[in-house]
Amino acid sequence: MVYQGRGAPLWGPVTPGNHRWGNASIPHPQRSLDKARALLKEAGFTWITGPNGEPALVDSDAKSVEFSILTSSTNADRTKMATLIQDDLKQLGVRVQIVPTEFRSLIDRVTQTREYEACILGLVSFDADPTADSNVWLSSGGTHLWNPSQAHPATAWEAEIDKLMEQQLAGPSYEQRKKWFDRVQELLAENQPMIFLASPDILVGAKNSIGNFHPAVLEPYVLWNAEQLYFKDASGNVRP
Repeated sequence: MVYQGRGAPLWGPVTPGNHRWGNASIPHPQRSLDKARALLKEAGFTWITGPNGEPALVDSDAKSVEFSILTSSTNADRTKMATLIQDDLKQLGVRVQIVPTEFRSLIDRVTQTREYEACILGLVSFDADPTADSNVWLSSGGTHLWNPSQAHPATAWEAEIDKLMEQQLAGPSYEQRKKWFDRVQELLAENQPMIFLASPDILVGAKNSIGNFHPAVLEPYVLWNAEQLYFKDASGNVRP
């Protein structure tokens, strides 16, 4: 909805355009309010009638379940995402407050003061290789946004990710590295330190007179082979 059909849902950190490193075996659970309610009930949550007459989710201490989502005030797409999440969780009795924030302030709150409950951000990599994102996945990484600033891994699964990322960095073959990074993606799917939402399609265009035009999925999308681009006339002949 946010990208008006020009995007793809995500269940892990690798986007559909990166065919080399994606793990196709990661589960793709379907949206189910009934399943969500069953899991919440199993975890000790219940519902009461809220002040507005609608069901409200409360924890075992009868406290209302509510939290805020930070989003960049200048990014319309992420604000739309926050609104959709707010509406989805409202159907489960969860109250969500959206907090539009100036981008620099948002980054400071997420990476420095840690004064936030949830945030919608975009992870952008300029390399298809998973090593480029080590700063996110290693427990000691500067952009490791859950259990941040760790001297030692806080959990066994984070320690396993640390080991796997180090192994794949020095792996002697693509096949072995792929096996290790597939396991990293499985651990992220099992533990959900981040909820991966969607990836927009990359849309580029050029006139028919541009020859050897082959867009890529990484920046620069259309100029990566600039020295090989050329003009051609209506007959397909190269123009000087």
